[in-house]
Amino acid sequence: MTTHLPSPIGTSRFGFTLIEIMLALLVISIGIVSMTGLLGTSLDSSAKSHSDLHVVSFADMVFNYYHSVTDWSEIPPDGSGLIPDYTGNTVDLSSGTFTCRVPGVGNTPVDTYTVSYTFNAQTRGQNIKELSLEIWPGLGNTNNQTRARTFYTEIYNWADK
Repeated sequence: MTTHLPSPIGTSRFGFTLIEIMLALLVISIGIVSMTGLLGTSLDSSAKSHSDLHVVSFADMVFNYYHSVTDWSEIPPDGSGLIPDYTGNTVDLSSGTFTCRVPGVGNTPVDTYTVSYTFNAQTRGQNIKELSLEIWPGLGNTNNQTRARTFYTEIYNWADK
């Protein structure tokens, strides 16, 4: 018959030593610091893609309207004009800024954004109009930190052919 004697003080067979616990905490803290650094980058990337979505949405609204116009004379030769926005209000393209309140449930807008732009329309030949948009997110296009996005399309006058 074997008798088990208690272990001497400080030599426990179970548990973790202080050094093992400190190393585990070091590994966990390095992981948390790395994830925190990635969080800032992902938030910045998300904000930029949201801004790009607004810019592309405005260009899409303008170009789709002019592509749907059936009367060739309604397309302005000088880059100005009135078009309807998403809510049915009229947008004067000569103003240089556009603020959109994306409708939600009731009167509460889901999203509101503003873009600044320059709109140019030129007639090339008898049957082609060239439309171009330079768009900056936000108010004012003098912000050197934000590069303008340029969009271009051509509209053909098939009715006179």
